[in-house]
Amino acid sequence: MKQALVIACFLVFTGLANAQVIFKTIVPQQPVTVGESFQVQYIIEDGEKITHFIAPVFNNFRIVSGPNIYEGSVASFSGTKPLRNTVYTLEAIKPGRFVIPGSTASVNGEFIKSDNAVIEVITPGEAIKRFNREAGVNSEYFLRPGENAYEKIRQNLFLKVQVDKKNCYTGEPVLATFKLYSRLESKSDRVKNPGFYGFTVYDMVNLTDKFVTTENVQGKVFDVHTIRKVQLFPLQAGTYTIDPMEIKNTVEFSRSAVYRKTEQEIVEGVLDNSTIPHHENAAIFETSVSTEPLTIRVKPFPANDKPVSFNGAVGMFSVSASLSSDTLARNEEGFLEITIKGNGNFIQLNAPSILWPGAVEGFEPQVKELLDKHRSPVTGSKVFHYPFVSARPGTYDIPAVEFSYFNPDSGRYKTIKTAALRVNVSNQQKKVMPAAENKEARNPGGNGRMIMILILAGVVAGLFAGILGLRKRRKEKITSGEIIEPVLSVEQMLAPPRLLVLADDRDFYSSLREAIWLFFTTRYGIGGSEMNKEVISSLLKNEKMSTAVVADLQDILLQCEAGIFTNASVPADKARFLEKTKTLLQEIRDASL
Repeated sequence: MKQALVIACFLVFTGLANAQVIFKTIVPQQPVTVGESFQVQYIIEDGEKITHFIAPVFNNFRIVSGPNIYEGSVASFSGTKPLRNTVYTLEAIKPGRFVIPGSTASVNGEFIKSDNAVIEVITPGEAIKRFNREAGVNSEYFLRPGENAYEKIRQNLFLKVQVDKKNCYTGEPVLATFKLYSRLESKSDRVKNPGFYGFTVYDMVNLTDKFVTTENVQGKVFDVHTIRKVQLFPLQAGTYTIDPMEIKNTVEFSRSAVYRKTEQEIVEGVLDNSTIPHHENAAIFETSVSTEPLTIRVKPFPANDKPVSFNGAVGMFSVSASLSSDTLARNEEGFLEITIKGNGNFIQLNAPSILWPGAVEGFEPQVKELLDKHRSPVTGSKVFHYPFVSARPGTYDIPAVEFSYFNPDSGRYKTIKTAALRVNVSNQQKKVMPAAENKEARNPGGNGRMIMILILAGVVAGLFAGILGLRKRRKEKITSGEIIEPVLSVEQMLAPPRLLVLADDRDFYSSLREAIWLFFTTRYGIGGSEMNKEVISSLLKNEKMSTAVVADLQDILLQCEAGIFTNASVPADKARFLEKTKTLLQEIRDASL
């Protein structure tokens, strides 16, 4: 008996494993009328790698559009799984019962096929007969004589906003979902997005995702379109209002009984009613729907027991630290990696502070996010990658990094720490890469080259030493309302070309990157965690800088980071690459004067 039970369980679990990927064909369940269009959907659930989708042959039908491919996810007991929907819009050209063929695709390396489906096509005359036999129309597309069109629209087309909470703490996410409910033939244009003042916004679902479900509202089945779904992270305590979303609708009714399933199309800012085809005997009405404004009350963090290291993290987290290597040569660059995992306001998390030993110099971290946009609160990890160097041999202890967060469920703070780390710096000099050794062989006088590099380091260090006073005077001018003029020229921002060209590849990248940051530090008065590509891009866009300029700057910074952290090859002509950077910074300087 036990053996039979084990075999049965094995068969069940084997069947579940094989049934993970679902491939199905979906067609309208009710008859369609000759001359009218309808959709055929080929849905693949839980298919990680989909290739070689073989389009079916639709005999007895005309293809109106397609294939249109939509990708998203669907909820399951284990979380979410990927979903791909391939949609064809067909037009029936003659009555009868027809087979809609299944489709074939390679999913996760194996070819699978969806089932065939059957659809019934009837003539317009038959559609009217069936309508007359039934107790009323099974579609809201029909406008009865004397029926108020706008009242019918009000009852069958409306917009709602739903939030998971109206009271929260600072930094605690509020999930807001905007849905359009429809039982009508309508084309809608989102003409006003809500303003989320006082919140940082994280988008989960947007209009382009075409997320559609059905809901039963007071005994009526509605098609429900998720227009937008966001997580809102309050920036500070107070009372805030989520503004209304507004949608303009063009609704079509038929003045004759037609057997038809209504459809809804939603766009943003591109709907041209003059180009919308209408059916015979159709009546067109325009109307607008909007959500009600919502009030969110945000509570401040409790004042009692607030840790000194608390910096606004809200949720549940863990933290860990690691070194790229615990043994380094003198002046060799090492990396400290701090990883924060869990769920909460990741997009508001700042880089943890590192208490570097006195002989170790640390730099601003590179940040990498791995977040699941479909989970609320946001779930995943944020990794801070800190470069550091030491010119003095010895053994150095990097203290444990303290991280504090507030748990809104318990209403309490919690402080966690990483393990302390130790790094040994030997008396050996940093090893020279083989490519650099070849360059040394081609350029005798290695000691002279090292002197050049030291001079270069001195130039950059000197500029940075002077920048503290410049930034202080800049802030004083901002406070006094004076107009701020450039404190350094672009030529001063960049080290002399001769020195950069003679520098080692990594020194070239590092010096050029420091000079670029120096330019933006003096230009905009930024520093600390603001010195990242996203902030710079935002500043340039606010000054109406062209997309090409922003993209070129991003490319240069990425090239520098790749050269510093990955041993990538520099451009063959360093002087030209340097000149390109100068020209770009001059263009930014001139545009912002």
